[in-house]
Amino acid sequence: MMNTRNDIHTLLNSTSNEHAGPLRPFDYRWISLLSRSLAVGVIWLVVSWAGGSGRAAVRVSGPQHTAEPPPSPTTDAAQPTEQMKRRRDALILYTKAFEAARHRRMFQALDLLRQVIELDPTAPEPHVTLGEFQYSMRNITQAKQEAEAALALDPHHPGAHKLLGRIYRDEALVSGDADKARQAIEEFRQVIDRDDSDIEAWQSLAELYELTDQKEKSIQALTRWTSLDPTAERAFYALAQYYFSEGKYRQAGENAARALSIRPLPTYAIILARSLMAQGQTVDALRIYRQARNRHPNDTELEVRYAEALIYAGQYDEAIHILQRERQANPGNVEIIRLLAQAYRRSGRREEAVQTLVNALQDVEVSESLGLQWVLAQIYEEMGQTDKAVATYESILDVVLNPDGSVSKSYAKAAEDVLTSIGLAYRRAGRRQEAIAAFQRMRKVLGPKNPQPDLLIVDTLMEEEKYKAALDYARRAADRYPENRRFRLLEAQALSRLGRVDEAVAVLDGLLTNSIEDIEVLSTKAMVLMDAGRYEEAKQALEEGLRRDPRNNGLLIQLSIVQEKLEQPEKAEATLRAILERDPDNPVALNNLGYYLAERGERLEEALELTQRAVNIVPTEGSFLDSLGWVYFQMGQLDEAERYLERALNAKPNDATIQEHMGDLYLRRGQLDLARRAFERALKFAREKEERARIEAKLKKLTKPSK
Repeated sequence: MMNTRNDIHTLLNSTSNEHAGPLRPFDYRWISLLSRSLAVGVIWLVVSWAGGSGRAAVRVSGPQHTAEPPPSPTTDAAQPTEQMKRRRDALILYTKAFEAARHRRMFQALDLLRQVIELDPTAPEPHVTLGEFQYSMRNITQAKQEAEAALALDPHHPGAHKLLGRIYRDEALVSGDADKARQAIEEFRQVIDRDDSDIEAWQSLAELYELTDQKEKSIQALTRWTSLDPTAERAFYALAQYYFSEGKYRQAGENAARALSIRPLPTYAIILARSLMAQGQTVDALRIYRQARNRHPNDTELEVRYAEALIYAGQYDEAIHILQRERQANPGNVEIIRLLAQAYRRSGRREEAVQTLVNALQDVEVSESLGLQWVLAQIYEEMGQTDKAVATYESILDVVLNPDGSVSKSYAKAAEDVLTSIGLAYRRAGRRQEAIAAFQRMRKVLGPKNPQPDLLIVDTLMEEEKYKAALDYARRAADRYPENRRFRLLEAQALSRLGRVDEAVAVLDGLLTNSIEDIEVLSTKAMVLMDAGRYEEAKQALEEGLRRDPRNNGLLIQLSIVQEKLEQPEKAEATLRAILERDPDNPVALNNLGYYLAERGERLEEALELTQRAVNIVPTEGSFLDSLGWVYFQMGQLDEAERYLERALNAKPNDATIQEHMGDLYLRRGQLDLARRAFERALKFAREKEERARIEAKLKKLTKPSK
């Protein structure tokens, strides 16, 4: 890196990008520093040379210099005053100082600058230049003294403030000293107050705000930096990392793409591909990875992340092959083990996944085991072993929680995720009291300002069809957390389930801001309208969302449901297949397409493959289990159908469709009493008008007296 060399000639003639390389202290080019000092210094001396003790003020780079008007005709201009002679000598010495620096004669350059200061002790610029030279030689104490001397002459001199900012910044980044960081921030703020386009100042502020945990200001600084320098790939990368961590994958992808277009580094390709995957664009992610692998064929991280994308593309065998190869070369790499278990898991080989994780955990440090334990707990739950799952989650909490049950800021998100998983595991197992206890425990651990426990409680009330209680709770929580609009979304859903659809729509319309953030609101609005049978209006809401994000898989899946309800089966199928072209392992698209085919009695073998893949990916989802059972029913394999439909009912006992399918199964077998009871339960839970009419017709047929 250039910042580790004192080759002044090379640096002065460098044409490298000012901001190349990873973000770190001392990362700026000498050509910008020295040429600035030279240019300003020459201007300073020329202006000074033009005058003597007159009062004509000239503003140059912050300080004011006075210049005497041209001599009157009676003045002997041929005889320079002593002051003019000193300044002329200073100009000569100043240029010689830079010439010495260019030839790496730094001590001579320093001596010449000291002579310049002696010749004109009232000018701040030579102090700044001397300080910059001292800084380049890591003579930090002397550099600081010169910056302070310049500020004594001109308290607003931007060059002096920038030099002090560098010194404090470097100390803060090495030591983590928050006070030094704040001092550095103040100095760089002085710089941008006078020049808002100073790239180095914004670059430094971005890092210093990050160091002092001022995330929003750091993002603002990064954004300003990128607006000033379209080649600042590190700033784009930092923004991509931030947005990815916040779940804002579209913004993450946009910034990662900018970074990658500037320099094709593997790290940039990885975050771009992962952002695309998070948006359901797995095929595009694979393309990015393959291009990167061609450029960097032996990069371990790239290979591992490529295997991750293969898993989500449903290409399990190739993913397993790559991960096994990389594991041999990197036996202690925990992420490789985690992804290998995921590949086994999603391909339905859960016993192998468990064995892989259990074996690995015997040799892994506790602090590095959390990701492996997380996956193991999820697999235990998928295998119906709730107590084992919870015990594994608790072992994670043993690490992330303090002895008194509190949690540090760095582990707060992990604790929230684990406690959420414990509560949901209990809820899915039908153990409501233990689920609520887990949510209440979360409140104690995370504190009263975290809304997650309340969100989960409202969601549980909705699951239990206690819509009035859910509505009241959501409204109270919305008042406590006015910035969190998820409670308003839940309020709208509860209103819809209570039949107050227009009120629900009004709540949602009040949340719209005409931005990309409206996607979630429009999705909820479409769901509310679909529940009310207002499919054309639901379609309009979805189309509005898709105009803002045309590749949003969630909206497209909802659109396919609306198309099916509007009796447009070909369009519904085409929409789902378009999703699977981009995201081949999307479990919802796999399930829905398989179910549509089964409903129409078409291509049942393909429907079976699609629904089996969905169940392999998410084996605890009741709607997926129901679809697989329904495919078996349509194929006439009633025993297999019953097995999966019963599992679906265990997961979702209040689901009208699953109850209706059980009634159809009993009816096919001639078990009329069981069929009648199943249809009655289905009617109790049915909400849609068409669904109720269909179930009522089946019940009427069963109760019609035989002739």
